Amino acid sequence: MINKHFLLYILIGFLSLNLFAQKKELDVRDLNTDEFPKVTGKLWVRNPDGVKTNGVKFFENEVPLSVTFNLFQKSDSLPGNKSILFLVLNSENTKDLQWYQDVIKSSLSNSTVKSGDKFAVATFTCKENGRFVFPDGLEFSDNIAKITQKVDSIKYQKRSSKYSTKSQVYLALNEALELYEQKNLEMPSGIVILSDDRNMDPDFAGETPVQRSRRLDIPVYCICIDRYDKTYEVEDLCSQTYGLYYTSTSVEDASKELKNILEGFIDRHEGLFYPFSYESTLEKDGKPHTIKIDSQEDQSAFVLTTPNKSILELIEENLILSIILFLVLIGLVVLLVLLIKKNKLKKKELELRQQQQIEEMERQQVEAQMKLSSQEAEIRGIHEQERKQKEEIERQKLTEEQQKEDEAQFAKMLERGNLPWFEFKVGENSGSYQIASPRLSVGRDNSSDWVIPHPTVSRRHFELSFKDYVYTIKDLGSSNGLMVNGQPAKEMELRHGDLIQAGDLVLTFHI
Repeated sequence: MINKHFLLYILIGFLSLNLFAQKKELDVRDLNTDEFPKVTGKLWVRNPDGVKTNGVKFFENEVPLSVTFNLFQKSDSLPGNKSILFLVLNSENTKDLQWYQDVIKSSLSNSTVKSGDKFAVATFTCKENGRFVFPDGLEFSDNIAKITQKVDSIKYQKRSSKYSTKSQVYLALNEALELYEQKNLEMPSGIVILSDDRNMDPDFAGETPVQRSRRLDIPVYCICIDRYDKTYEVEDLCSQTYGLYYTSTSVEDASKELKNILEGFIDRHEGLFYPFSYESTLEKDGKPHTIKIDSQEDQSAFVLTTPNKSILELIEENLILSIILFLVLIGLVVLLVLLIKKNKLKKKELELRQQQQIEEMERQQVEAQMKLSSQEAEIRGIHEQERKQKEEIERQKLTEEQQKEDEAQFAKMLERGNLPWFEFKVGENSGSYQIASPRLSVGRDNSSDWVIPHPTVSRRHFELSFKDYVYTIKDLGSSNGLMVNGQPAKEMELRHGDLIQAGDLVLTFHI
């Protein structure tokens, strides 16, 4: 069997699709049911001139509601850009045509044409080719110079005698709306007609310009030159599409009015909001309900989803059942507490036995570990003693070999009859230092063979070595580096007279 709620949702969805398929004249936004049955929201009206709220009725299940409306508000989230089509009568009267062109050009400025806007220019006349608007495709731009160029390019197109002196504003407007619909622009759009007011009888088959304009949400504005008798005025057409109508003989006045239209277009296009509140007659069931709106301008609807009842409200409605359920719940809670307590005791006993077993295992592991550690320490001690003895033997052997090597090299140093020496200067101190060993380390540290207590000399700055009649100097990673004869040196052979610099220490090597 099909669920009733399912059928209800399908019905509401079907109604919503039909209600919202076309542009609505009335809509409800920002619904709030936090204080249900009080319902608040905003009634949006498409008509920028507003509506008489005393003629707007809300219905819940065909029951009229007492709705309180506040003063209207304007939208606080306006779009950034607009699209405008100037639809100009291609008049055979060159003065009239110039008037239309001058009105448009005088109204174009940085305040009326914003970057990203879309402006197009088209003309209409009564040619016999079956169409009234030229060109048959709209080309938009936000460049004032390009728009002005298009306006200036309007040239007179000969009329058909079939229409005499009367223009077909209504037929041309329907074609212009058709072109707009093909563009499918996702932005506020409007048409501004510049024409005289001599129009033929607007006899239509099918969708009228007003119907198409309201369906597409494209209001129609008109700036008319006031030089001729009025026939089938477009003023009603403008008001029915939520545009404005203005007539004048002055270019200055007409351009000023057109400028006001362009500057206020988006704000007017966005319609008005009427904050409202009412007390709902619906139950708290958490379901969507269709609320109908009826006014002199239109019929519409919106979906209101009521909140669910709170726990306290459900208890108040079913007090006896709630008491029984409460007692059952208390019994279940007590039983559950006893079971939990019993399980906790069993679990505690099991955990205690497991803890004792773990502690016994840990004690045994600790004893075994201590015994193993003691054995490993003894073995390490034996190995360490053996290693030290071996290192001592090796060290003594190397020392003896080094001593023999040093004695042999020192003997070669003495073959010249004298030992080499350094002439040195550091700070205000100067002198000489005799080199009496095949290996000489120089630095600030006391471990050096020749200690130079100067801050520019590193702790271990360089080392001089002699082997087989060759003296070699080597930088030991000093901070200030080592220079030999003005060149950086890491390791190089020294010759008699070489000039060495280590920080502020300056040496001359003599053999």
